Amino acid sequence: MYGSVMSAISRSIAVCVAAIISASAAQANGVNAASTTGAPLVLPGPTATQLAFPTIFGAASAVPAPAGTGFVALSYVNPRGGVSGSDGDGDLSFGYSFGNPIDAVAATVAINILGLDPFADSGNVSVGLSRLVNVGASSATFVGLGVTDLLGWGDAADEDVVYTLTASHLRGITTAAGREIPVQVSFGYGNETTLSDDGLGTVGPGVFVGVGVGVTETLAASFSATETQVNLGLALSIPNVPGLGISLGMYDVTDNTSRQQVALGASFAF
Repeated sequence: MYGSVMSAISRSIAVCVAAIISASAAQANGVNAASTTGAPLVLPGPTATQLAFPTIFGAASAVPAPAGTGFVALSYVNPRGGVSGSDGDGDLSFGYSFGNPIDAVAATVAINILGLDPFADSGNVSVGLSRLVNVGASSATFVGLGVTDLLGWGDAADEDVVYTLTASHLRGITTAAGREIPVQVSFGYGNETTLSDDGLGTVGPGVFVGVGVGVTETLAASFSATETQVNLGLALSIPNVPGLGISLGMYDVTDNTSRQQVALGASFAF
C-alpha cells in the first residue's frame, strides 16, 4: 500500500521546499509561523494527469522526501521582521534527506544561511525527522519532529532551540468525474509558533494547522494558521524542469500581529 501511495506522490513536483524555506526565512526575520523543519518534499515531476503535490505554506509538514534527495532553496521576505518600513531580506539553505520512514525514521538535515545582507553573517543547522504511522489505498499519515537553531553562528548562536511536533495526512479525493484531488492536512505544536497580537513581535508556544490542495498539474494552494495569524500561499512547479519550483505567500493576511510579510521562494531539488 505504502509503495503505491508514495509512487503517486513521487510523480508530482513537491515544490514545498520553497515554501518550507520561505517559512524558515520568515521565522529568522521575525515572523514565527509554525517551524518548518520537517523533511521537505522534493520529488520528480507530475504526469499529465497528476495534480500538483498539496504543499502547505507557513506550516510544518511531516511528509519526508525520498532518501538521497538534495535541495538548495532561496527565499525573500518583505519587510524584514514584518516591521513596516524595514527593507526586505532573504535566506539561503542547503539540505539532504536520508533514511526510511517505513522501517525506521527518515531525516532531513539543512544548513541555513540567515540573511543575505550582509551575506552569511548568521546561520544555523536544522534537522527534521519523520515516520509513517498509517497507510491506506489512497492515503498516508506521518508524524514528525523538527528542530532548528542547532549549531548556530553569528546572531543565531545565542538563539534558543526551536522544536515542532507535527502530524500530516495525505489523501486523494476522487471527484464524480474521476479526477483525484490531492489534499494534505498538517497540525501540530511548537515552542515558538505564535506571534503576540500586541504588535511587539514576541513569540511563544502554541498550536498550528495547515491545509494544501493540488489545483492544477503545476499549481497548489494552501492556507495555514497559528493562534494569532492566518497565512495564504501558492506553490508552482516549473513545467519541463523537474525539481524546480517557486512559492508566493503572505504571512498574517489580516495583520493581526502587526507583522505582515510577503514571501517569495525558489528551490531546486536533485
